[in-house]
Amino acid sequence: MIRNILGLTALLASAAALAAEPSPARYFEDVKFLASPALQGRGNGSPELEKAAEYIAAEFKKAGLVPAGEDKGFFQSFQVTTGAELGRHNVLSVNDANLAINQDFVPIAFSDTSEFEGPLVFAGYGITAPEYKYDDYTGIDAANKIVVVFGHEPQELDAKSVFAGTDFTVHASYVNKAINARMHGAKGIVFITDPGHDYEDVGPATRREQGDTGIAAVHAKRAAIVAAFKQGGKDLVEAQKAIDANLAPQSFELPTVRARIATEVVRTRKTVRNVMAALPGSDPTLAKEWVVIGGHYDHLGLGGASSLAPSQIGQAHLGADDNASGTAGVLELARIAAANKGEWKRSVLFMAYAAEEIGLLGSSYFTNHPTVPITSIDAMFNMDMIGRVAEGKLLLGGVGTSPAFKAALDPLQATSGLTITTTESGYGASDHTSFNAKKIPVLFFYSGAHTDYHKPSDTADKINVDGAMKVLSLVYKLANRVATEPQKITYVEVQAPRMATRGSGGGYGPYFGSVPDFRDDVRGVPFADVVVDSPAGKAGLKGGDMMIKFDGKDVTSLADYAFVLRQKKPGDVVHVVVKREGKEVGVDVTLEARK
Repeated sequence: MIRNILGLTALLASAAALAAEPSPARYFEDVKFLASPALQGRGNGSPELEKAAEYIAAEFKKAGLVPAGEDKGFFQSFQVTTGAELGRHNVLSVNDANLAINQDFVPIAFSDTSEFEGPLVFAGYGITAPEYKYDDYTGIDAANKIVVVFGHEPQELDAKSVFAGTDFTVHASYVNKAINARMHGAKGIVFITDPGHDYEDVGPATRREQGDTGIAAVHAKRAAIVAAFKQGGKDLVEAQKAIDANLAPQSFELPTVRARIATEVVRTRKTVRNVMAALPGSDPTLAKEWVVIGGHYDHLGLGGASSLAPSQIGQAHLGADDNASGTAGVLELARIAAANKGEWKRSVLFMAYAAEEIGLLGSSYFTNHPTVPITSIDAMFNMDMIGRVAEGKLLLGGVGTSPAFKAALDPLQATSGLTITTTESGYGASDHTSFNAKKIPVLFFYSGAHTDYHKPSDTADKINVDGAMKVLSLVYKLANRVATEPQKITYVEVQAPRMATRGSGGGYGPYFGSVPDFRDDVRGVPFADVVVDSPAGKAGLKGGDMMIKFDGKDVTSLADYAFVLRQKKPGDVVHVVVKREGKEVGVDVTLEARK
């Protein structure tokens, strides 16, 4: 029935009679330019990202497309946080002895700007891990105090310990330790390298972690802090030995020792741009409807927190596959569609998104500030990492978001030259998620993971151009199906996969069911969507809500939300407060297990 509705015969005839075909040479030239050393990894907020944006716009214009951005241009501008810089007022003193900044201590980039003076309290490793029945805050009151915590985790070298292994658990994160301190009422946190390690690193590793944890946070050298505790009659070296011996917290308050902590961190906000161009449809009625074909063009620049090659941070992470390959695909499909002008009845919006690597911010901004009516978008096709097709394998996500997709895909698989693995859900770690959250059918094209991901070694010479051509041919034919049929395809909501968490407490804990909007300009957790029949959905929460409290705790960021959710278990009932249309709404949510 669906095949008849969508006109299979017409599709095949149209696809066979294209006036233009993808050009491997032209495609590879785009990849090489975008992934060239001159563009330094296209980091968000960098001049090199702007060079890439200008290049993409010029290619759209050269192909004959119409500007579809703001003010009749090719761009849509928005601001993002790209880093943090230290202000002038950063202080750490213990018993009136001032420590030297950058020598004895450094403020941490995720600190807020605040100042506090008060007593010290030792909170072990700063960990609250209910799944291990371990809590460094047992028996102490950290409220309105400055906590001192060790880096790393207890018993990490003991093969029999729950904290042992080649990877740290999520509790080792400095961000999580800072959030934990704030949740316990602390006004400041001082990290020191635990005495079990010889080195005295005071900064580089922790400076990579971004965001605002809502607490003054510094990393100090051990000697001054250990000496202050000895003045108060306490030995931190012996405290660590006792913790590691029995996995029993040794936390204590130290009212006789006072400290002052002040941090001034200035968030760097920069303007980045989505690049967008349109091919108007040939049918006067259907031209009011849109098909979006897109991919992100930003990457990691010189590395940063998302680099998977920490020792190579500072080198250009060129991002040939991620995602010069997809951006070049958008350009090539735009050229073909323009050359075949008149074939597509619906209008097509070709988009290259910025700020995907820091939270899908470009696509999220567009879907919340669309340049065409969001309800007029019939489907979105997202290409993210299509350049490393191996053994002909392609992952195609989102096929369950419309019954039309499976019907269109079935006759194409045999002739595509690809072995296609499909998934139903329209959610994932790329820009199609922003559109799926708006109830728009999506397809996600992805050639798979590889060892060069998020490393400087993701270079243009490793791109499988022939494989990418097969992917582009498939994308074109599927887009052609949607753009030429008289009937609008229907959207079907598919529940996001409930990814299981590993025993170490990774992931987000039990299942809640919200899809976060990764905006970085609000205090709270805005929901891009809420999955139907999820715990959040059953409780009446909706897309557009913004969570501000979870189980009585203030939630100011996605990191906060992840932390408090991880403390819970399936079956727990938590009271959640959201802002909705200017009013606060409270609901009880019964958490469920992930599957």
